[in-house]
This record gives sequence, C-alpha cells and structure tokens, in this order.
Amino acid sequence: AATAAAAAAATAATAAAAATTTSPPLPDSWRAKPAPSSRGAMPSLSGAHRSILLARMFGVGLHLLSPLFWMLGFGRLALLLLLGGVGLARGGGALVHGAVPPMLRETERPPSKEEMDAAAGAGLYCVAGVRNFGPNLASEWAMALESLAFVCTYGKKNCLTNEMYRGELSLGKIAGLVWGKLREGVVRC
Repeated sequence: AATAAAAAAATAATAAAAATTTSPPLPDSWRAKPAPSSRGAMPSLSGAHRSILLARMFGVGLHLLSPLFWMLGFGRLALLLLLGGVGLARGGGALVHGAVPPMLRETERPPSKEEMDAAAGAGLYCVAGVRNFGPNLASEWAMALESLAFVCTYGKKNCLTNEMYRGELSLGKIAGLVWGKLREGVVRC
C-alpha cells in the first residue's frame, strides 16, 4: 500500500510540474486547424453497383487511350474517346450492365437511376471532383484496378482469384498473372 501511495504522489507531482511549466506561444500558422466538416464532402463510390464501377473503369481506359490517338494525329478520335470516357463513367452503368457477360454481374438488377445520379456526383467525373484532382484521380485509379482484377478473375470465380487478391493490386501484378496463364495456354481455368 505504501508503494502505491508513493507512486500516486510521484504522478501527482509530475502533473503539477507540467501544469506550472509554460511554453512560448505557438505562431498562428502552427495552431491546430479545426477538423473539416463533413458538410459538402464528396460522396463516396465504395459500395457502388458493380456495373457503375465497371463503367468507370472503361471510362478511365478510354482516357488513357485518348492521348495516344492524339499523338498519332487522330485528334478528333482522341476527343471522341475523351468525351466518351466521361459519358461512360458518369452515366454508363446501365449500358455496361447490359453489355457485359452474366459472370461479370454481381446482381441481375441493373443500377437504378438514383445509384447512377449518386455516382455521377462522386469521384473525378464531376466539377467538384476535378477541383480535388489528386485524391480523386488516385481513388479512380484504385477502383479501376479493382474492377480490372474483377474482370480478369471472371467475377472472382477462377483460378487467379486467390493470387490476384493476395496483397496490394497493381497493374503490373494483374498483367503478370494474366500473361502467365495465357503463356501456359490457359484461357479459362
């Protein structure tokens, strides 16, 4: 009991010394800024309908192709790909749902108008998303990689699934796994 009382007294003395010690005031630029409010925060695409995510992946793919066509001298085609990518990413979920094979659909129900409207106002493909370009581009890229892995594993149903989703996804990992199977002559496993 005596050691517990001594420990409590030492703790109280340390707290009292800390309370009497004053530090120089912090400059205004160092002061903690208030936490950002959730009001006006961008809606998230996590949990969005799979067809919406696939449409956004195809939109990112079209955006990656458009500079290539522009550099090759096909400016009008590049512009068409760029605008088509934006349109597909913002509102192409229902179109993609009807175009992909059944194994790539998580549900038979196409995305609703409300889901499509919510997705159009999230991520990189809206005015607010372009204003916050860096984080939204990273988010779109991560969703595109996840959707590409989903497509390459036939909806998480083939022999690549375990290896594909072990660890972090990258374009090199996805391409390497798919190329390895194709090199073995295996198209469907």
